[in-house]
Amino acid sequence: MLIAAFICVAAGFSPPVGGLKAAATRSQELTAAAEELLRVEKKIAASNDRVGSFLYGDVLSLLDEAIDHDSSNLHARALAGEVLLLRSDQGDGTYDICYLLDSRDEAEYVLKHGGGPADTVIAHNVIRAIQLIPPEAIPDRPSSCERDEEQRHGTQTRSS
Repeated sequence: MLIAAFICVAAGFSPPVGGLKAAATRSQELTAAAEELLRVEKKIAASNDRVGSFLYGDVLSLLDEAIDHDSSNLHARALAGEVLLLRSDQGDGTYDICYLLDSRDEAEYVLKHGGGPADTVIAHNVIRAIQLIPPEAIPDRPSSCERDEEQRHGTQTRSS
């Protein structure tokens, strides 16, 4: 539907061209598409609290692709940190440790590598929000997270 349309638009922005400049341009285009989709999905989440678990996966996929094209795209990394934080909320007062760890890692990367002012604000807000989560709201241990080369973020074996 709307989400599929955004992904198609993101996939068709520019013809494949070789070189670092083309990869950086593609990464920026994917990031812009993800940012627009994030705005839409935040509006949906604000109007319907039951859809939270279905949102943001497509945004994260676009950001992962943007980072794959240009790992120095700090704006994509800042947004990924924010999206991972949003995805970490399980909707029952608990948080997914794997998404939180990935979110923190992206935010720290942005801060370490000198993101611009807006990206630095996003990164600081992500880290601050994670620090405010009470430990009892994070039921799983970091060791429950699996690192899979095919999927950049959020894989875990959840304890029940």
